[in-house]
Amino acid sequence: MTHHPIRRRTAAAAIAATTLGLATPLVRAQPTKLRVSIIPIIDVAPMQVAVAKGFFTAEGIEVDTTPTQGGAAGIPALAAGQVQIVFSNIVSIIQAAKQGLGLQIIAPGSTTGDAPPDQAALIAKKTAAFKTGKDLEGKRIAVNTRNNIIWLYARAWVRATGGNPDAVTYLEVPFPQMVDAVRGDRVDAAFAVEPFVSGAVAADMQVVAYPYTTVQKRLPAAQYTASKTFIEQNPQVIERWVRAYHKGVDWVNQNLKAEEYYKLVSGYTRMPPELIAKLPSAPFEKAVDPAALVPVAEQMRRNGLLEGDFDTRALLHRTALKA
Repeated sequence: MTHHPIRRRTAAAAIAATTLGLATPLVRAQPTKLRVSIIPIIDVAPMQVAVAKGFFTAEGIEVDTTPTQGGAAGIPALAAGQVQIVFSNIVSIIQAAKQGLGLQIIAPGSTTGDAPPDQAALIAKKTAAFKTGKDLEGKRIAVNTRNNIIWLYARAWVRATGGNPDAVTYLEVPFPQMVDAVRGDRVDAAFAVEPFVSGAVAADMQVVAYPYTTVQKRLPAAQYTASKTFIEQNPQVIERWVRAYHKGVDWVNQNLKAEEYYKLVSGYTRMPPELIAKLPSAPFEKAVDPAALVPVAEQMRRNGLLEGDFDTRALLHRTALKA
């Protein structure tokens, strides 16, 4: 038998290096690719920060964002397996769960504050004498989608301020077209979100009310969800995604008044940084309050969007409950 001392020394050196943790693997682990459905609005800033700052990369995750015009649009894509995570409003999430689509909330998206102003407001011409829901009976309010969170809390505000929500007409108008719809008298008022609220004020319109905050303080307006099947099959991936997202939340909360934050949000919303600097800003959350989901479900029942018993707490995956 022929001996090969050089080979033996090389092998021994490799073993020693590995033992000492010095060896460099020949093949790097490939990052886990996740498709995330989002809406290009300020509410997704922590996730965009986590992408830009490499927080997801550090967790071995590559995020591919898919923009949509509304959170409801992302849920069918989630059900079909086209995306793995969806940013959606709480009403659409509850509706999808009630229909048996099998999803859970893995992290909070946006929550309103304890008092106005917030990111959504009812706008009208300055000449309009609207103050309460009673004033809007017989009038037309623009909502981005019927039977959804904007529609639901427009109705809830009308009722809470003395009006009959069934005496108001709700017309579907995309957010970017709402100011023109009010200006052109196609609607009397519009329930818009930022930056379109600020755009309306700049166009010499008035803010009539902040329906979200008026009806429910600290409303859990939107969350990130995934299918139960994906969560069960990829528990560590979900943990890593949420951990990176939390780092994005921390960064945003520490930099809400920083120029870098304004520029980053401007990059994906196409809003001028100077406008972003003027917008109301509330700290982002890292956990969902289970108790805050209960009044949302009650509003849905009252307005015909939910029937029978529904366990809102069961919607929350453990990552949405811990901060």
